[in-house]
Amino acid sequence: MFLRTTILAIAVTLLVPALADEPSFGPAIEGYGPTYPIDKRDVPLREGFVYKAVFDIAQDPVPGSVNKNLVSVARYLNMHARNGVPVEHLQLAIVVHGPAVKNLLDTDGNPNLELIALLQDAGVSIYVCGQSMAFGGFAKSEFANGVKIALSAMTMLTTLQSDGYALLPWGA
Repeated sequence: MFLRTTILAIAVTLLVPALADEPSFGPAIEGYGPTYPIDKRDVPLREGFVYKAVFDIAQDPVPGSVNKNLVSVARYLNMHARNGVPVEHLQLAIVVHGPAVKNLLDTDGNPNLELIALLQDAGVSIYVCGQSMAFGGFAKSEFANGVKIALSAMTMLTTLQSDGYALLPWGA
């Protein structure tokens, strides 16, 4: 009995630090965008800062699965909210073009629809390139609710950057 208790105590002692370093989901987007705690960082987050970022998403890395670039937007929201940044200080936009346009279609079996809705609920604006839409033969009515059609990805990226959004090119 003593040996079993000792082994269990050693196992718990070794596992607890490892479990503390596991990524977790939320608090902004549950179920997507896991983040790690970074408690001993050298660069503090700026008090009262408003993060304005636009994510440029052009690729559909693994067709038929949730686009990892959309998950990165959830991760951005979660890591900042987890570290005390109010969600209203996270002004995010996504500009989708090229093969990734299919990820925004309102079709049965699209694994991205739940994440799209959660991102929009968190205040993320989602724009689709009108040129990619037209070249792909898609109609506005085929896209998920709330997706906005822009003249082009280039136009929308230029406009958002002119409005102070930092470009995060995740679509490469």
